[in-house]
Amino acid sequence: MSTPEATTPHPPTLEAVLRDAWNTFQPHQPAPLGWLTHTTTQIHAYLRDHTSPPPAPQPSASGEADPLAHFRRQVWQALRDATSEHDVDVDAADRVLHALDLPGLPRRWQVRLTLPITVEVTAPSREDAFDTAENLVETTLTGSGHDTHIDWDRHARDDATPGEHDSTATEPADLR
Repeated sequence: MSTPEATTPHPPTLEAVLRDAWNTFQPHQPAPLGWLTHTTTQIHAYLRDHTSPPPAPQPSASGEADPLAHFRRQVWQALRDATSEHDVDVDAADRVLHALDLPGLPRRWQVRLTLPITVEVTAPSREDAFDTAENLVETTLTGSGHDTHIDWDRHARDDATPGEHDSTATEPADLR
């Protein structure tokens, strides 16, 4: 007969979590000499020294009564600072934060969107209609104050349906 301890899976060790985080985001680069041992020792020492509750809750110098909350904030801030100084890869830091159930670090993202947009323009040809619509969208987005780059794919132009003659349009510049 097996005991409950034998059938209950143990959570991964801190060393295993840190090693896995490093290997996931630095698969072809060994961890710096002593990094795993030092980091693990520091976290264990902090937990050992600060997880037993004091006789009466007393706020720390930062005004926090919960040492675990203070530790979590310190870990998050230390990883934020380390990634800002390029000492730690941001993906590795996020993996450690995730393992400790902390929020990830704020990152700048480059997002590629495909948006179905219908724009009504006046132009003499299908190609000119696409060019005019693309210029209109680009002018609108670049004037928004965001760092926007539009990479128009001329092969992905969906459709341009000709309509009625626009009698209000001005004469083309090359005819004047």
